[in-house]
Amino acid sequence: MKQKIKLAVHEAYTAMYETLEDEQIYAVVLVTDGDCGSLYLTMGTEKSLLQIGESYEDNPENYRFLKDEFLHEDDTDLLQKVSRELLDRALNAGEQFAAHKVEIHEAMSDTMYELKQEGVFDDSIFAFISVTDDADEERLEITSAKRCNPNHPSLPTFLHNWQQ
Repeated sequence: MKQKIKLAVHEAYTAMYETLEDEQIYAVVLVTDGDCGSLYLTMGTEKSLLQIGESYEDNPENYRFLKDEFLHEDDTDLLQKVSRELLDRALNAGEQFAAHKVEIHEAMSDTMYELKQEGVFDDSIFAFISVTDDADEERLEITSAKRCNPNHPSLPTFLHNWQQ
């Protein structure tokens, strides 16, 4: 499953990157839901961050790492196919559901780390994983952000956002 996820994320990132060539990407996040039955990739760009700040009449920096506010998401076939497979696995996991979640979270974290190490994501891009509607969101985001971006200048700000 990990290789399928990695290939799908790589494809989604490449497709999104090509459409955003005139924008400065500052963050990329791989997101699942609480059941680990879907995946999507989202990106934050400096241009969209300014648009968000204007629409809320607020300081755009307050929204820098809020994945739910990012304006760019993937719509690639391969990531959609992986999501369908994940949903089938989640629905049929039964007593193995906890193991399913652990496996998917690890695969997501490994994927983002490896794509960063391989140079697919530029060093300037802050990468992490997240989960919606799950109490594990904070731990997953912090752990993956530290792993993927140990020397990134935005890491202290990202961590500080969770301490507020």
